[in-house]
Amino acid sequence: MSRQLLLAAGLVLGGLGYLALAWYVWRYRRSAGGRGLFAILLAVFVWTTAYALELTCRTVAAAEVWNTIKFLGVVSLPPALLSFSLEYTGRRGLGRRGVAVFGVVPVATIVSLLVPATRDLIHTYPAALRDGGVLDQAPVPLNGPLFWVQAAYNYGIALSALGLIVVQLSRIGRLYRRQAALVTVTALVPLIANIVYNAGLLGGPGALDPLPFLFTVLTVVLVWGFFRLRLLDLVPVARDAVLEQMADGVLVLDALDRVVDANPVAAGLLGMSTPKLIGRYVTDLLPQVASVLGQLEVGGPPVRGDVRLAVAPGDTRDLAVTLTMLVTGNGPAGRLLLLHDVTERQQAQLRLHDLLAEQTRVADTLQAGLRQTTLPQVDGIQMAVRSLASTDGARVSGDFWDVHRVFGGDWAFVLGDVAGKGVEAAALTALARYTVRTLSAEGRTPVQVLEQLNRAVLDDVSERFCTLVYGRIDGADLLKNTALVAAEPAEPTLPITGFSTLGNVSREVPTSVHLTLVLGGHPRPLVRRRDGLIEQVGEPGMALGLVGRVEVRERGVRLESGDVLLACTDGVTEARRGSEQFGEERLAEVLASCAAGLLGRTGVTAAHLLAEAVADRVVDAVSEWASRRDDIAVLVIAVP
Repeated sequence: MSRQLLLAAGLVLGGLGYLALAWYVWRYRRSAGGRGLFAILLAVFVWTTAYALELTCRTVAAAEVWNTIKFLGVVSLPPALLSFSLEYTGRRGLGRRGVAVFGVVPVATIVSLLVPATRDLIHTYPAALRDGGVLDQAPVPLNGPLFWVQAAYNYGIALSALGLIVVQLSRIGRLYRRQAALVTVTALVPLIANIVYNAGLLGGPGALDPLPFLFTVLTVVLVWGFFRLRLLDLVPVARDAVLEQMADGVLVLDALDRVVDANPVAAGLLGMSTPKLIGRYVTDLLPQVASVLGQLEVGGPPVRGDVRLAVAPGDTRDLAVTLTMLVTGNGPAGRLLLLHDVTERQQAQLRLHDLLAEQTRVADTLQAGLRQTTLPQVDGIQMAVRSLASTDGARVSGDFWDVHRVFGGDWAFVLGDVAGKGVEAAALTALARYTVRTLSAEGRTPVQVLEQLNRAVLDDVSERFCTLVYGRIDGADLLKNTALVAAEPAEPTLPITGFSTLGNVSREVPTSVHLTLVLGGHPRPLVRRRDGLIEQVGEPGMALGLVGRVEVRERGVRLESGDVLLACTDGVTEARRGSEQFGEERLAEVLASCAAGLLGRTGVTAAHLLAEAVADRVVDAVSEWASRRDDIAVLVIAVP
């Protein structure tokens, strides 16, 4: 077998290899440049296979057929290469118009070869070969005058396509110089070899064209490079569309933490152009990032930190930085530093903080104006009051209390709860508190006070309602130790389940206080007697602000020495742990068990300690038990 036949067999096998590579590339055709690379492989397959069969020919007529078919691959390869480079560099492909424009010369070349009258303008065979019949080896044509026109056209397209790829890769820093060198060398070597061959510098007539053989190396290296080195991945293919258009700054660092690439946002933040950033140590640009660099470990998660950058005198930018390790098959290759400008967010947070602080101050001032910060001293009793905000964090509560003088010199107290929270609830709270004060000063009875307040709440535009307990302290009777005070039949008491009541008995006390209570939809107060027994006092009534006429009734209660009264808002009994409420039973248990050491003790000091202890214990018990609760307020009256 002759040398030409052996080479032809090799080229046929190579052509089959190109088909296999084309099938492999077709699977990745959605990658940038994938379709263009597929077209290149098909063109090379046609060129190589046809040239292999041309080498097996022993007549000019047969050689002309395969030479023409070979030119289908020859003229298709440059446009395919251009299409690939356009796709790969993120530009639009040739499109129909581009194919039409760049297809003029290839079509003209093929037509010239098909027409016998113009065939010799491209390739011509010497007359000696045409008249020689069957030859000993494949006839080799000579280049016609138009051959160099189409050759120059093809070389120009190929060099332009190669230039697009090399420029794109070289623009994105040192990280991809290996890829740029690979593409440049593998494309230039076959191109130069073909130019040398066509110029007749590889020998006289009969010399073999080295380009189809070099195509084998070219395509294998290209396919391996683009998929093994991931040249068809998003980076660097769509670098301009992704990296350079990112809203955040990006710095690519080498193993020595020098900048090898940067996008325009990073360059703008650092105040210099991208070329001037390349090669600079990142710690020279951002000294504060040194602590973040030291925290990143190979295989570890990204490290985050905060950096303040002075961009101009008096102008600083707050940056949130994220550092990620770049790892290849050979180990760490560098680091990626992401710079997110959070200056506006930080400033917004500061403004929000100042606004919240101002709102808190206003809310606290408003709340202080709705409640007494210090209770007045009322002869014959000791009082304590506590409140606790709801678990939802509302600053302005609807709970309120007030202790004030009434007409005639006696005292009254009110503990209330306005539905809702916020400014509207605060307005109704102020209305309720000062309306009660005014009506008390006019000498209205407790029932009249609630009736008039009901009308005022109904007239309020907020359409809210409130509940409250109002108590008139009718007088503190300082009695002798031997005095006997009988419980009044007109003041019935109702026992809490599990606790007994004193009943109507006489008891010897040093002091007693008579209260007149009226309830407007409010929880009934509890009384713990001196000997530890618990009672509910007052008669339930309607909430205020719902209907035009409310049903409320006065009930008298006598507190004797050592007794303590507990009034609280419904936030206490309705506090929840899951679906369970704190409830009246648990509240009675807390009252019965607290300050056990003061049980039965009398005197001003004991009464003061008892009132404080009960108020603290109730608030603590609810806070510790409940997972979700409303505002709570507690008012305690203890008799010395």
